Amino acid sequence: MDIQDGKYASAVSNFGSEATFNKALAQLLNGDNAGATKTIDGSDDAESAQGYYLKAIAAKRDKKDAEATSNISKAAAKDASFGEKATRDREFVTPVAVEKAAAAAADKK
Repeated sequence: MDIQDGKYASAVSNFGSEATFNKALAQLLNGDNAGATKTIDGSDDAESAQGYYLKAIAAKRDKKDAEATSNISKAAAKDASFGEKATRDREFVTPVAVEKAAAAAADKK
């Protein structure tokens, strides 16, 4: 419930030493990108689509674009919907990319 209530630090603390997707999510939301990656790598979701996607977000937030792209590719290989999601996710779609896409669409009209 702490995650849903925006109490991310409390949620991280409540998970203790557990390495789970939800703890990694709480760490990510609390701004601990490296901690989130370490936790997800130690969890059962280390090689799941959602695990790779979470690692992609953490990498992108740390400006590690190549790592983010690699993790998105791994997530999409496990579940194609994650690749589609990444094309709409504000974590990965920059304002510049949105402007370029809009300009390209306008040129085609």
